[in-house]
Amino acid sequence: MKEFICVQVGNHGDVGKTIAEWQRKGWKLHTYQATGRDIWIKHYLLFEKGN
Repeated sequence: MKEFICVQVGNHGDVGKTIAEWQRKGWKLHTYQATGRDIWIKHYLLFEKGN
């Protein structure tokens, strides 16, 4: 069974670091989305793990 977890990242400079961190834990990036405007942008990373 697949597991999913969503991680919110506030600074776009931390997106790559966050992806690498979760991949080391065995998670695979499933979906990435950025929302907001101007300086209020949030990045959402959906990770999956399992079969």
